[in-house]
Amino acid sequence: MISNSEYKKFCILLAEEAGKFVMNYFDKDFEVFSKDRKNNLVTEVDKGCQDLIKNRIYKRFPDHNIIGEEDDSSEIRNASEFVWVIDPIDGTTNFANGLPNFSISIALLKNSEPIAGSIWIPWPNEKKCLIFSTAKDGGSWIDNSKISIKKSHFSIGEGAISSYSSFSPIFGNKDRKIKPMNKRLRGDKRVIGSVAYEMAMLAKGVVSLALLGPAFIWDFGAGLLLIKEAGGIVLELDNNYEPKAEFNSFLNGNYQRDQETFTKLRNWTGKFIAGNPDIMKLNNHGKFV
Repeated sequence: MISNSEYKKFCILLAEEAGKFVMNYFDKDFEVFSKDRKNNLVTEVDKGCQDLIKNRIYKRFPDHNIIGEEDDSSEIRNASEFVWVIDPIDGTTNFANGLPNFSISIALLKNSEPIAGSIWIPWPNEKKCLIFSTAKDGGSWIDNSKISIKKSHFSIGEGAISSYSSFSPIFGNKDRKIKPMNKRLRGDKRVIGSVAYEMAMLAKGVVSLALLGPAFIWDFGAGLLLIKEAGGIVLELDNNYEPKAEFNSFLNGNYQRDQETFTKLRNWTGKFIAGNPDIMKLNNHGKFV
């Protein structure tokens, strides 16, 4: 039986190869397409990166299933409890415009629960990137260094950062009920443009609180586990933006090995609030965000 740690190592190898592929195209000329609405972009690089990752997975684990953002079909391939979820470039609009705030997210689910994953992001270090990795009950890591969400010592005046993902348009929108979040939604706000990137920054301790989504399963697959294993708290939100439960799995573990359930998993969308435990429990939250 393959351990979660071994799956994590494979996720790291996938992220490393995918990152090199993507960076060969960054800030260069490539084809850009519009999917179905304004600013919902896809590039030839997204598609090429996803194909690369899928081919590597199927070669190593031919009996597993895969859900990729750029898939044209949601047909189940095997009756397997294991499903990989891939976002080949999360933050395509940033990438297409030459802004280095994007990420590659790769995760493995077992019965809809994340058990291993990696997130690759560009970074101004010697390797020009950071690879975040995680495994269930195995902690969260950047390369060979274990990471944890530390208690922030920043006050509002000192610049504590909160991340708001695609939630930024909801402020001032009367149709969106976010009053339950008022006690937490403070601090110096950032919208990075990549959900996976923001979750990596939260796990690293750069961001104190993140309001994430609405987004798809391939956006969240690796990052939610990364945050939890780094010591953070992840709460799923209902349609009224009320926290309803701590996150464990996407279908509450009710994954059946059939086409109907696989399609539900592929079409899953959700929203979360996540962060430092002191903030999430509202202990001295005013000091942090």
